[in-house]
This record gives sequence, C-alpha cells and structure tokens, in this order.
Amino acid sequence: MRKSTLLISLMLIIPALLGSYSIDLNTLWVISSLIPFLALLAVTESTRSAVYGMIEFEMSTRFSLKSVMLARLSILGMLDFIILCCVTPLCCISSEISLFQTAIYLFVPYLLTVNTNLWITRHFQGKESIYACMSVAVLISGLNVSLHFIAKFIYQLSYFNWWLLLAVILTAGMINELSHTIKQTEEYRWNLSLTD
Repeated sequence: MRKSTLLISLMLIIPALLGSYSIDLNTLWVISSLIPFLALLAVTESTRSAVYGMIEFEMSTRFSLKSVMLARLSILGMLDFIILCCVTPLCCISSEISLFQTAIYLFVPYLLTVNTNLWITRHFQGKESIYACMSVAVLISGLNVSLHFIAKFIYQLSYFNWWLLLAVILTAGMINELSHTIKQTEEYRWNLSLTD
C-alpha cells in the first residue's frame, strides 16, 4: 500500500482538531462532507490490482490474490474506523448532537460511498472505474453539504431512526459487496488458471 494513502487518510483528523479547538458549529458538516473521500481512498487502494491490470502478476506471488485483497481491505477498513472514531468526539465537542448521533451522521456518507464504489470496481475495470468512484465521492460529498443547508430538518432527533435504519442497511450492503469482491478474486484465479 502507498504511504500517501495512509498520510492523506490521517490528514482528515486535522480539520476536526481545528474545528473542535475553535468550537465551530459547522465542524461536523465539514468533516462529514470529507468522509466520502476517505472511503474513496480505501476502495481505490484495495482494488488497485484490478484497475492497473496487475492481477496476473499478483497471482504468481507467494500470497494469493484473495489474501492480498483481504489484507488490504482489513488494514484500510481498520484505519478508516480508527480515524472515524477519533474524529467523532472532536465533531461532537462543537455541536449539540450526541456522540452516537454524530457517529451515525459520519458513518452514513462513508458507508454509502464504500458500497457504491465497491459495486463500480466490481462491474467496471481500468482507470475509468477510478474516475467513476471519484465522481461518486464528489456527488455524495456535495449531497451531504446540500442536505445540511437545504433540508436541515432531516438532522432533527425525530428523523434519527431513519438515519439509524439507513446505517444498518448500508452496513449489510457493505458486507455483501465485500463478499462479492472477494468471490470475484477467486473467479479471476479460476479464469486465469484455464488459460495456462
């Protein structure tokens, strides 16, 4: 994995720290609009083999493509989870929203971006899939900002159960997409073994 991916992921903590220090009420919404790019980094890094046509090369190495994919997804997923856990209390300091609500408002854009981008990278190959993933991250980020300013009422406590339900559905969807992605690496192995 590239060091730049890890560094850029960790840089998300900086605006959260600055926002909590200045007690800015918009910190949560600024961070939640940056979260889709964190998900973008994780997905594009984990599917780099397929995007750059390195599957055959990685299959000939000591470790199987499936184990490499699992390792990448696990490391990046854990890193993102730790970053989100660090950012959540910082965003909570500058808002009147509870810690749990803040976590859900941050995790929903992340999960939505991960789900969509995993689906894209499974169905499309090459650098075009990276551009599509970037477009999705920008779209979800823009939608998140727009909702805060245009439909602020959906962030009221009375709508929180819908956010919670959406988070559960997106978590289940992410698990499903991850299992399909792992199965696809097995299919690559099977198809390439037939050509030998």
